[in-house]
Amino acid sequence: MSYRYDFLALGCVGAIVSAPALAAPQTAQPEQPPKAEAGADGAAPRALGGVVVTDTVVEDGYRVERASNPLLSQPLRDTPRTVTVLDKEFLSDVQAVSFSDALRQVPGITLGVGEGGAGSGDFINLRGFDASNDIAIDGFADRLQYSRSDVFNLEQIEVYKGPNSALSGAGGAAGLINLVTKTPQGETFLRAEAGLGNRDWKRGTIDANAVLDGSGNVAARLNLMAHDQGVAGRDFIFQRRFGIAPSIAFGLNGPTRLIASLQFQEDDNLIDYGVPFLTTGVRPDFPISNYYGWRNVDGEDQSLLIATIRLEHDFSDTVRFQTGVRWGEVERTAVWSTPRPLNPASLNAAAAAIAAGNTAGAIYTVGGPQGLGRFSRNEVLAARATLTLDWPASGRGLGNTLVVGAEASREQLDRETITTTGLAGAQRNLFAPTPDFTGTLTQTRTSGQFENRAERLSAFAFDTLKLGEWLQVNLGGRYERFDVTLGGTNYAALADRTTSENLWSWQGGLVLKPSATSSLYASYSNARQPQTLAATATGTVTTANLALPALENENYELGGKIDLFGEALSLTAAIFRTERVNEPITVDGDIVLAGRRRVEGLELSATGNITPRWQVYAAYAYLRSEILRAADTALVTQGEELALTPQHSGTFWTSYTTGFGLRLGGGVNYMGRLATRNSTAIQAAWDLDDYMLVNAMAEYSFTDRLSVQVNVNNIANTRFINRIRANDTYVIAVPGEGRTAVATLRLRY
Repeated sequence: MSYRYDFLALGCVGAIVSAPALAAPQTAQPEQPPKAEAGADGAAPRALGGVVVTDTVVEDGYRVERASNPLLSQPLRDTPRTVTVLDKEFLSDVQAVSFSDALRQVPGITLGVGEGGAGSGDFINLRGFDASNDIAIDGFADRLQYSRSDVFNLEQIEVYKGPNSALSGAGGAAGLINLVTKTPQGETFLRAEAGLGNRDWKRGTIDANAVLDGSGNVAARLNLMAHDQGVAGRDFIFQRRFGIAPSIAFGLNGPTRLIASLQFQEDDNLIDYGVPFLTTGVRPDFPISNYYGWRNVDGEDQSLLIATIRLEHDFSDTVRFQTGVRWGEVERTAVWSTPRPLNPASLNAAAAAIAAGNTAGAIYTVGGPQGLGRFSRNEVLAARATLTLDWPASGRGLGNTLVVGAEASREQLDRETITTTGLAGAQRNLFAPTPDFTGTLTQTRTSGQFENRAERLSAFAFDTLKLGEWLQVNLGGRYERFDVTLGGTNYAALADRTTSENLWSWQGGLVLKPSATSSLYASYSNARQPQTLAATATGTVTTANLALPALENENYELGGKIDLFGEALSLTAAIFRTERVNEPITVDGDIVLAGRRRVEGLELSATGNITPRWQVYAAYAYLRSEILRAADTALVTQGEELALTPQHSGTFWTSYTTGFGLRLGGGVNYMGRLATRNSTAIQAAWDLDDYMLVNAMAEYSFTDRLSVQVNVNNIANTRFINRIRANDTYVIAVPGEGRTAVATLRLRY
């Protein structure tokens, strides 16, 4: 597929070079500058290096006023919960082109290694709880387990924090990550980018929007992406992908709007399962760039197809109906070989040989899995509808916004196992492993193991009552019927392979308005998380937990929000406590719902403009976690902090427009020390050290339409561990990306 990436990248360069000539006016009349809204005081806007600036804000800045979810009917300032929104302009400035790059900008999120390392898709921990199944696309639940690798078709990423199954449906113990896709707009534009960087980094994107009729009611949009890169600081690892996302909209200026969209993406990656550590937590003295898989055996191929139709109708200024249907399919083939040893003694002996200067004799025997893989096919069909009734404040200052709706979905997973024979007992040089296996291999596939299905049907209602200008009451609830059928040979021994649960969850908030641009709030929310939630994601359901009811999670939050500088800069602060009150634990050989864990902490953020030229995004999270009640075992002990839950994490980024065509930016990502496993006896040995990544950006605009942006991420080339998997007999860790420099040529027309 590599020709696609080169072709699109060259196409982007060609578009950038040729577009100014193609766009030249056909008459001798001078070109008119683009129009922009006047500033807050009526003053005319001015252009700074190609960025339109008013007296209060930079157009298309980092600050987002509202979330896309219709259930959150109020601006973010008046929403009684913590919501972090990553706007596409911010993601572009920090050169976050992948899903994992984007999530690194959200404090409180850590990435883990599931079975197969990167081989099992996205593994996300949010505020101490697994959020891998709490992802949505345009509000439609996207709980399928795959690698969401690129953000080329995203308008913004919304992270709702804290248990919220009333908002998002079954699950939601950690929160919800909603991916908002790009849609046709009422103006014609072209944005093309071509980027080159170290480690053979190549990327090309095109975002083209065209108004198709004279009234501006019909528009079409096309997003294209091709990406090909190695990974700085890692040998042989590569990531390649190609994507196309067309969409069309009808009735943009009318009361009835119809949007149809399609997204297709193919990925071709070499899976990175990382490097081995000793069970003491010590890394042997080998180059951390070493690759310990088999390049001619391992890999990941993935294809994604999503089709969506959305309809909106405004019955009046106060009544709106929204509905939509989404179908999606993911097919994924992944094969991986781990760097883990067959036994600790083998790895210890190889490490000792390196320490003695005998690098040629640093041989150890690798253990499983070697050449293990999966073929999976996920399919989802979902529909949702909402009706919004908005009664503006009356003469007495009373107002109300009511949103009611329903959702239905069906998810299907079919999974096969791929087994490679001939790799057992293979030996590797710990100091200088060879990338390719030279022996004879046989690969087989076992079909029919997992054929799982989940069906959901829910109804919900959310209401915001405004009592004058200073008080708002927010209430919401959801009833959901959750049915799962386990199929395939993996569950053939079960007498009853069907489970059903009726789930009720709710949330409430009280918002005080000291002024029109500020709020103080208190809120409560809960979440119900079925034991079979992963049945159509990873497919794995523990049969011992199958008959247990859903987990219960609760969140209490106090916070304040204020918009400053003409509502250009948003400041937020919140303290919270999240608890899982019925964790399954083993007591006297029986699994009982008696476990309890807690995460409490503080979050701060600042997003927007300090001056018209100066933008900032800053966010910090402090998390204090503890297992309150657990079985007395070697694996989980009462009083421990939760794995993958750092006490301190944060992001700071700022950019400044000089007024001479030059824009400068820079910032840091900080991740504090975190435990990787809940085990008192060995936990400290496997803690990950804190690290800080320093990043910078410079953009120069040759004209209002043509610019070049240079990003250097991880300037100090800090070596850090991004993900880790620990067991009693082995530890494997995936190093983070080293220094990466990328230059992007950008056309806006």
